[in-house]
This record gives sequence, structure tokens and C-alpha cells, in this order.
Amino acid sequence: MLRQIKALRFCLPFLLAITIICPDVTGQMSNLEIDSLARTLATAKEDTNKVNLLMTLGNEIGYTDQNKAMDYARQGYALSNKLNFPRGIARTAYLTALTYMDLGDYNLSDSFLSISEQRFRQIGDQRGLAKISNGRGSRHYMTGNYWLSASFYSKAAEEFDALKDTTNSLVSYQNLISVLGQINNHERAAVLGKKVLVLAEERKDSLQIGYTMQGLVNNLLYSDKLDEAANYIDRLTEIGNTTRDHNLAPEIFSTIGTYFYKREAFPRAITYFNMALENADKLNNKYQLANHYNSAGQAYYRMGDFSNSRKNLTLGMDLARRYENRRAESNIALSLSSLYDSLHDYPSAYSNLLVHARMKDSLLNSETRTYTSQLEAQYESNKKENEILRLQKVEQEKDFQIKKRNTYLGIGIGLVAALIAVLYLLKRNYRNRQKLSEQQAALLKERIKTIEKEQQISSLQSMINGQETERTRIARDLHDGLGGIFSTVKMHYSTLPQDTPGIKENPMYRKTLDLINNASDELRKVAHNMMPEVLMKVGLVDALRDFANNISSGKLLKVTLQTFGMEKRLGNATEIMLYRIIQELVNNIIKHAHATEAIIQINREGNRLSLTIEDNGRGFDTREAEEKRSMGMDTVKSRVNYLNGKLTIDSRKDIGTTVMIDLLLNEN
Repeated sequence: MLRQIKALRFCLPFLLAITIICPDVTGQMSNLEIDSLARTLATAKEDTNKVNLLMTLGNEIGYTDQNKAMDYARQGYALSNKLNFPRGIARTAYLTALTYMDLGDYNLSDSFLSISEQRFRQIGDQRGLAKISNGRGSRHYMTGNYWLSASFYSKAAEEFDALKDTTNSLVSYQNLISVLGQINNHERAAVLGKKVLVLAEERKDSLQIGYTMQGLVNNLLYSDKLDEAANYIDRLTEIGNTTRDHNLAPEIFSTIGTYFYKREAFPRAITYFNMALENADKLNNKYQLANHYNSAGQAYYRMGDFSNSRKNLTLGMDLARRYENRRAESNIALSLSSLYDSLHDYPSAYSNLLVHARMKDSLLNSETRTYTSQLEAQYESNKKENEILRLQKVEQEKDFQIKKRNTYLGIGIGLVAALIAVLYLLKRNYRNRQKLSEQQAALLKERIKTIEKEQQISSLQSMINGQETERTRIARDLHDGLGGIFSTVKMHYSTLPQDTPGIKENPMYRKTLDLINNASDELRKVAHNMMPEVLMKVGLVDALRDFANNISSGKLLKVTLQTFGMEKRLGNATEIMLYRIIQELVNNIIKHAHATEAIIQINREGNRLSLTIEDNGRGFDTREAEEKRSMGMDTVKSRVNYLNGKLTIDSRKDIGTTVMIDLLLNEN
């Protein structure tokens, strides 16, 4: 995938695992330049220049090592938050989102895209917002939602046009070309691809030329214009062997493999498909790997090597399902159906065919086009035959039986055509009724889920309200009851020196007085933590600032509070919930993270509020923590659900943990 601001990405998986990825607009750095930047980073000061340096390294390293690119992106994001650098937060969040997208973690990618969009909007960066639109187009492309992907790509192109940014606008239009190819309008995509290639060659951008040419050859191949595609194969091979972009190389080799596949040169096709797999594996791109395994599996199948065919198709299906590559899953299911049919394993063939049929709604359109073409050919044939009969009748006025037979033939063809049309309409009507029934069942199921969730929220609300009421009562009893008793004890104890002169010199007297004072202070702290007075009097922000100062005064953990748009107080219930959530998460940091710094960031924009808590601790395995579970985190999740919010946890070993909570405020 292409990197950050100078990169707008898109993917186009075809039947034989062909993916187009848009080119880098400004070209790549050399290895020497990257090494030089890495040396500069080692001595860089903690300022905005270091953020920009981390951004550049993250972009460039992403061509070859996405995990390392993620480290640079997260370091830049953490430093930008520490410096309160809004533009840096927006850009590093965008880079982090794209890298998560490359790694197949679409939920975290969505979260960071939202953070980036929010910051770009705050600083009024229209070009940044256009890149967000393009990034969302790529995200939906990679999960097979092509119509929504096209909508975002169109929006991005319009936004770049409005900014007169022809470079990035050109890339967005390339993405739209990929959509045309995906919905099987390959001829139109090829026409537009030739125009884009001319523009790319005028700009002399070798990387963009490579991506554009690869996409053009794909569309020519699927338009069955093999001879025209052959004109580009040698040049495309040279680009594939020399490019440093590990995304482009496997796609070029897959395209060349497809060319030889269509030429039925299957051994050569397999060679190039294996080269595509080898290069995609270097970048650990699961999306590409699934498609390339399908291509190799089909080629082995056509050679009659069913063992290797099944091996490749099974590997591809596992990746497609694990990383939500629905298009690849549909295509591989069709390939497996053919393979199992040849192996006489008819149950497996049928089950895979059902998977393919459910996931490929466009099959009906394809069948309709084929049926229409057959009718047109039949119509032209009948028209020529009738013309010959008419001329024979005019010239010779004979052969009445031939005319009669052809008349019956025409009637028969008409009846057959009518029968086919009726059967087609009946089938379509049945499918529509079946689809309507499924939709109604889905709506009913969704309604039941909604009612269950409302009941859960109501129960949760009652439980939490009860907990807060009990906390308030206990805090008041501790303060007024035990607090008063301690004050009385201290008063009486302080009068002892008057009745017993010299008792102050007794070590036991001084130690007992210290214990009374410590117990009284500890009691006040407990009562304060259970229901802090400052939260009720002046609101969440001041209560959190007081909380952060108390934690920081202990010297073990420095807590920094950052707030944006929090001038107006929230509702009492919301403030209490957020305070309890933050209190629990910070306590977890103190207990488990071994961190020295923590940042609490609250950002409010209209009725939307985001909460981020980040530490520099040792991190943890989120999957293992999810399996073990803990009462504290269960309480946090319950409170987030109570607020109808979304909780996301990202933790990396020896780097730290980030907890993000997004919610919509309901002032009512």
C-alpha cells in the first residue's frame, strides 16, 4: 500500500488474484537516504521536527516492512500528543490507520481514520480530509464493498479537483478505474487506463507508470485482448524485476502469470504466480496472498495437478476468511467447487458452489448478458435464413414445404424463447420473495437484539445508579461518622499532656498520635475517591486535574491531562461514568503497566466525545487479556456500554498501551 500524504491507495482483486495498487506520486527514497534519516532520528530532539522525521520514515519503510513502519507511526502519534501538536496528531493517526489497513486490522484502522479526520477538520486541512475520503475508499475496497468504495473515491476526486491538486486527483481517478474493472466493465476501464498511462508517462513517474500499466494490462486481459496486452508484457516484466515497492512487484508478476494462463502456457503461469506469492509474503500482505494462492491453484488445476491445486486453494481460503477478503473467498469457493467436482467429491463441490453463489450477487447479471448475447446471435441467424427464403420465393416461387418447415421452426423457437422467459421470470420472482423473507427475518432478529440491548442497558443503568448511590452513602458515612469519631479521639488524645505532664516525651504517645493522624487522612482519601467533592461542585475536568495531580505527587507515575472543547459541563451521570472509567484505567496502569508517564486526553466536538488514555509501560497481549478477563476491565466495558460507546485497546510490547473510547453524548 502507498504511504500517507503522497500516497492514495486502491486494490483490485480479479479472478486470478490480480490487485492494482495506486502509485506513489513523488517516487521513493533510496536506501542510503532512508539510512541517513534513521541516523538523524537517533539524535533528534523531542519536537515537531522529530514528528515530521518519524512520518517520513514510516512512509518510506512501509514499502518493505510494515511492522517497522507501524513502530514509527505510533512513536510519531505519541510524540504529537505529548507536544499537543494537532497537525502531527492528524498526520500520524492517518499513517497509523493506513498501516493497520495493510496489516488487515480494519477496526483499528477505522478508529485512527476517525481520529485523523477529526483533527484535520479542527485545523481546517481540506487536503487532509480528501485523503481521508480516499483512505475510506480503500478500506471498503479491501473488504469487497465496491459501491461504497466508489462513492468515497468519487468524493476524494471531487475534493482534490476543488483544491486544484491534479496529482492526487489523478490517483483518485485511477482508483475509480479499478472499480470499473471490479464490476466487470473492463473495456471502459481499459480506455480510461490508456489515458491515465499517457499522463503518468508525461510526468515521468516510474512507479505510477508501473501501477497504471499493470492495471491496464489486467483490463485488456479480461477483455480478451491478449495480443494488445502482449505489447506491454516485456516492459511490465522489467518494472517488476527492478521496483523497490513490495506491493507492486507481486501484482505485476500476477498479471504476467494471468497473461500466460490465458495463453494456456500453464507452467510459465505457475512460475510467475509463485513469484507473486514470494514477493507478497515478504510484505506479509494477507489480502494479496489469498488472491495469488487462488491464481496458482487454478493454474495447477488446469495442468491436472490436483494435489498442488487443493493445497494452494485451501491456503488462500484460510487467509480470505481470516482477513475478510470476501471477493477472494467467493472466487476460491468457485475454484474449489470445480476441483472437488473433478475429484468426484460432490458434497464438497456443492457446498463450495453454495458459498460462491451466496457471495457473488453479480452472477445473475453475467448470466443475463450471456443469455442476451445468445438470443442476439440466434436472431441474426434467423434473419439471414428468412432473407434467403424470401429471395428464393421471389425468384422461383417454389419450395412451399421448406417455407412451412421454417415457419414451424420459427414458431418453435418463439415458444422456446417464451418458455425460457417465463422460467426466468418465475425464478427471479422466487429469488425476490426468498430475499424479502430473509430481509424480514434479519430485521426481526435485529429488532430482538435491539430490545435485548435496551433491557441490558436498563439493567446496567439500575445497577450503576445503585452502585453510585451506595458509594455516596458510604462516603458520607465514612466522612461524617468515622471522620467525626477520629476527630473526637484526636481531640481527647491531645488533652492528655494537660492531665499527664511529660507524656509528650513518651515515644508511644508520639507514635500513637501519628497513627491517628494517618488513619484520619487515609479515611478522607477513601471518602474522596468514592465520591470526590470537586466532581460534584465544579465538574469532570477539575476533578480529573485534581486526580492527576494526586497521582503525580506520588512520583511513581506522571499523569498529564489534555482537554479540548470541554468548556461546557456534561450531564452528572455522564461525568460520573467517565470519572470512574478513567479512575479504573489509571489504577490498572499503576498496578500492571510499570509505566512512568500516562496521558489522559478528552476531546469534545459537538455531541461527539473521544477519550484516549495512553501509557509508556511494558504493554500486554490483548488476546490473552481478553481470555483471562478481569473484574476491573469488565466494569470499564459495562460503563462504556452504559454510555453507548465504543472501546478499542491497542497494546504493543515495550512501547505501551492506548485505550480509546468514542461515544455520542445524549444531553437528555
